[in-house]
Amino acid sequence: MIRAFAAVLAVVMSAPQPAVDFNNFTYRVHPCASNVPTAAVVRGGRFSYFDKKMGQGFTISIVSVKEVTLGAGTRQAAVILSCEFPIGGTASAYLFDIHMNTATLLAKIADANWGGDWGAGPDSIHITFSNNVLSVASCANVACDKNALTRYALRGGKLTKLSGQAQ
Repeated sequence: MIRAFAAVLAVVMSAPQPAVDFNNFTYRVHPCASNVPTAAVVRGGRFSYFDKKMGQGFTISIVSVKEVTLGAGTRQAAVILSCEFPIGGTASAYLFDIHMNTATLLAKIADANWGGDWGAGPDSIHITFSNNVLSVASCANVACDKNALTRYALRGGKLTKLSGQAQ
C-alpha cells in the first residue's frame, strides 16, 4: 500500500505544474494613465516608464498575487498592481483566469488612489477567497472614509457580482 501511494505521489509530483508568473508578465491593463504604454512588460515585479512629454517617470509594481479556485477545475489569480509617480499613485486589482501557462483577464475588481495628503494606497485593497466566493474590500471613495465590500463568483466562466455595499 505504501508503494502504491508513493507511486501515485511520484506521478503527481513529476507532472508539470502549470503556472503563470505574474511577476514576469505582460499586462495589457494597468492602473497608470493612458500615456503609459498599455503593454507593460513587468520583469521582477516592476516596470518603469519615463514620459518625455511630461518629464515624469511612472513605476508599475506588483503589490500582491493570490491564486485560488472559484470553481471545480478552475484556477484564478487576483493581482494588485500599483502605479506610482512622484506625487502619489493609483492601484487596481484585477482577476485573471489561469489556463495552464496563460492568463485571461476576467475583470478589474478594485481601485485605490492617493496623493501626498489624501487617499489610500494599494494596501487599502483586501482580497479574500472562501467557498468559491471572491470578496473584495476597498475604499468606497477617494477620501477612504468609507469602505466597500463586493462579493463575486464565477458563473459559466464569467465573473458575476453577487453583492456590493458601502460600509
